[in-house]
Amino acid sequence: MIFDNRKISEITPQELIDLIGSQEENLWIDFKQQDYHKDPNDCEKYKREICKDVTAMANAEGGYIIIGISEKNKLAQGFFTVPDAANLVKRINGICLQYIDPRIPNFEVEPYSLKWENKDIELVIVHIPPSEIRPHRFIWGGSSNFVKRYGDNTREYPMSELGEAFSVRHYPPIIGSIDRKLDTISRNMEVDRRNSMTPEDDPLEQVEVRDLLHLMKLRFDETISDQPYYRIFALPKELIPDAVDTYDEGIREIMHNPPNRRFGRFGIRGLLRTEMAPSTEGIAGPNENGGEIILLKNGYLEVRCPIDIQFQGAHRYFRIPDCIKWLYPYVVCEFPVTFLRLVKAVYDAAGINSDVFVQQEYRNLTGFMLPGGAPSEPFFGVYEDERGIYTHSTPIVSHQTVPSNFVPDHLAYDLVQEVYDCFKLDKQWIPCFDEEGNFILS
Repeated sequence: MIFDNRKISEITPQELIDLIGSQEENLWIDFKQQDYHKDPNDCEKYKREICKDVTAMANAEGGYIIIGISEKNKLAQGFFTVPDAANLVKRINGICLQYIDPRIPNFEVEPYSLKWENKDIELVIVHIPPSEIRPHRFIWGGSSNFVKRYGDNTREYPMSELGEAFSVRHYPPIIGSIDRKLDTISRNMEVDRRNSMTPEDDPLEQVEVRDLLHLMKLRFDETISDQPYYRIFALPKELIPDAVDTYDEGIREIMHNPPNRRFGRFGIRGLLRTEMAPSTEGIAGPNENGGEIILLKNGYLEVRCPIDIQFQGAHRYFRIPDCIKWLYPYVVCEFPVTFLRLVKAVYDAAGINSDVFVQQEYRNLTGFMLPGGAPSEPFFGVYEDERGIYTHSTPIVSHQTVPSNFVPDHLAYDLVQEVYDCFKLDKQWIPCFDEEGNFILS
């Protein structure tokens, strides 16, 4: 469970700050940007929504509802102060006590203050511990409502599970105690496993996607320090240690000559052959335009690149002052296109039919500018009105899970659009793509 089921008072401000840009909503955590609002057409609706969210977590594995964190595509984005947090705490506590039955043991709701980006932030945190007396119901309109949280969603409790849950409640206490202890041991082992990881661990031994992602993040964090960096990676949702034969000449040729690459342009231009000696993990080497490409035998494919190597390469050619921190629009658009075409070619050649998880990251971009529209002479739009400034300190992270038959250009367009959104530029200012999301530069 997130925060290991600790009391709200035991959660540190840094743990909450670390959620931003890295934590998705899941079984144990739910983000709310604002208070539960009253509907003018249904003045009781907000009470029902509070009861539903709290009861669903109580009937699952418990968790936390954090009011004051915004999310996009389920990923925590930033903090927002909750007005009159103390009064909201009283309302939530009173509503849960009145409508939820049986009462949830050790339930707590508290205001929480922290400082973020030089601002004083006031949150409200609701903590629902794993309940020993589930199933719980909330009574509304004279009827009993049983709901349960599944992943990051709330659904009606299936009758088959509900009957079993009622039966379990009447098992001898020792059975429930053993089950809870086994659950706790399992969760603690999972947390301990990740906490004990080092960058030297073998990625091919990771059977869970989240473990592999954690390991590769450790390796990436050793690289970037505080410099602006770009990273994009993909991996099959079903990990198989030998999914890709990195000794195969066909795979090596794809890596050296990625499909549809444009000579002298921006994107994935292949590994240098002298750096392509396979290792026990896979193959890795420098991209011809700078940065590094990694292909593991389990299908994990990553490209990482310092921003000043590729994304600002136009300075010396187009008289852009070095003091201006900016992203060149053509690179922002073309990099994910060429990467995803490479992913598709490698996976097709290797016969990988699993769903694919893709994530793109821009790190340390505070103060960077992104011009809107296609670059124009002589200053490539740097001084035009259509430009956005990234003012946040958090990374720009975009991710999707797609089927194996995904269309690379369309997925790349989605990732690019999220970047433009972060710079507060409408999609009309995205160059290089047609209306269907196809990359149109040749």
